[in-house]
Amino acid sequence: MLVKLMALKMRRIKPRSPLQECLFMREMIMVRTKLVVMVALTASVLAFSSCSKIEKPVVPTEKTGKLVLSDATIVDTSDGHLSPHMDIFMTEGRIDKIAPAADLTLDASFTVVNASGKYVVPGYLDMHAHVFGDSDAASSLSLMLINGVTGFRQMQGSKDLLAARNGGTLPNAQGAPELLAMPGEILTPLNAGSPEEVIAEVIRQKEQGADFIKVVNVSVPVFLAAQAEAKKLNLPFVGHVPGAVDVLVAARNGMRSMEHLGTGVSLLTPCSADEAGLRAAIEKKTPPSGPPIKIPFMSTLFASKIRRLLVNPTVESEMGDSNLMQQAVATFDTAKCAVTAQKLLAADTWQVPTLIRLRTMELGDAPEYLSDPRYAYMPPEKVKLWVSVAHDFTTKFPAAAKANFAAAYATQLRMVKLFDEAGVKMLTGSDYGGGWLVPGYSLHQEFDELGRAGLSPLKILQMATINGAEFLGKQTTMGSVATGKNSDLVLLNANPVENEKNLHQISGVVRRGTYYSKASLDSMLGNLGKQYKQ
Repeated sequence: MLVKLMALKMRRIKPRSPLQECLFMREMIMVRTKLVVMVALTASVLAFSSCSKIEKPVVPTEKTGKLVLSDATIVDTSDGHLSPHMDIFMTEGRIDKIAPAADLTLDASFTVVNASGKYVVPGYLDMHAHVFGDSDAASSLSLMLINGVTGFRQMQGSKDLLAARNGGTLPNAQGAPELLAMPGEILTPLNAGSPEEVIAEVIRQKEQGADFIKVVNVSVPVFLAAQAEAKKLNLPFVGHVPGAVDVLVAARNGMRSMEHLGTGVSLLTPCSADEAGLRAAIEKKTPPSGPPIKIPFMSTLFASKIRRLLVNPTVESEMGDSNLMQQAVATFDTAKCAVTAQKLLAADTWQVPTLIRLRTMELGDAPEYLSDPRYAYMPPEKVKLWVSVAHDFTTKFPAAAKANFAAAYATQLRMVKLFDEAGVKMLTGSDYGGGWLVPGYSLHQEFDELGRAGLSPLKILQMATINGAEFLGKQTTMGSVATGKNSDLVLLNANPVENEKNLHQISGVVRRGTYYSKASLDSMLGNLGKQYKQ
């Protein structure tokens, strides 16, 4: 853990440029706020959510207007059924008509794309991303489009970000994936130190226009008060589940989605044969608390350490957390986990596993993360930071602790498979924003991890498309390739229902009726790579 950190409060700083940096910083706490809180602080303290460049991504338009994908094979996301040799007609960002392929005689206003041999699916959805927490949101959005991501759920927000969205000043030009939903400030002991304080904060975020409330690490009374107020205001309540909170109580009370499998041992606890022993060990941990003092002071050193926490929170965890994880894994009970899954299903509580994020955290110095050609599209200073944090992971933890983390990840894969078999509703999310995660590519890594967990290619496709539409209540406009739906599509070279690896085989993307060929996407990618070359 970081020790002896000064509590601080950051003030709004007048931007140097209307479209560039804007800093809005919140209160910081002293030493005892736990790991997850400090990670969440990054969203507020460093204003990663507020300091994104407010500029529009540069993406080439290859073909637009009235568009026809000719002779395509449509993949039905509801059951995997294939409809070959179909023409898909699109106008003004909507699918107008789908009909059997025929010789087309169209006026000059139509652009016809030969999609023979291509499989067409809805655009991918990253339902846990921190796009507007990046130093260059425009490049992130372009990388996501290149990888077939046409929509995302932003998982950190602020008053300023919500105002920017309402004013149309966020990076959201043609070609950028659609911002599907965004919260206000994440609930932590900084803005949610007591039930009274958190109720006021939830009300304030409702007034600011937040689409949902996200919680991280707060006390049990604060968690329950926030959830009750969000329900009263008809705001979905999502996020982490602090270890002291019973996940099944949170589910029964209407928690809409749990991220990262609840974080820590929260979801492993009801799956343990020694549930009582685990809960007793959790209760011995010091609960999170709010800042005892407030000092209007910004420490560059403090900001640097917080950035390291964001890369991999595990590095700043206590050895006791490793032991707790070992206890949870050693007592994991498949039958109890199946019962837990049924209760989550009955409560309609969704899961966003973000397996790739868990893997990069728990296998924090894995050799494959130290060298990846995709890092060419990331700022060199960011990659250097990732390598430095990986070194800390290597030197801090003994072999036994690393074995505990690796065993925990293997158990989390088992848990996801059990949830899938029980019918628990799940979404794809990559938690882009952490270490070793490159926007767009990170979602494809999530596809691979879900495959490693044993999910079928169809289930993974559904998690990335139709499930997100259902979760958001937007089934009438997205989630499948059908007349009247948005024309956000991905063209694939191979059948994605046969193998999840085929989800990577992108030959073109349609975003709001604009077609981007593979050559166009490759050109965009090349331009992004050039910006970091010396």
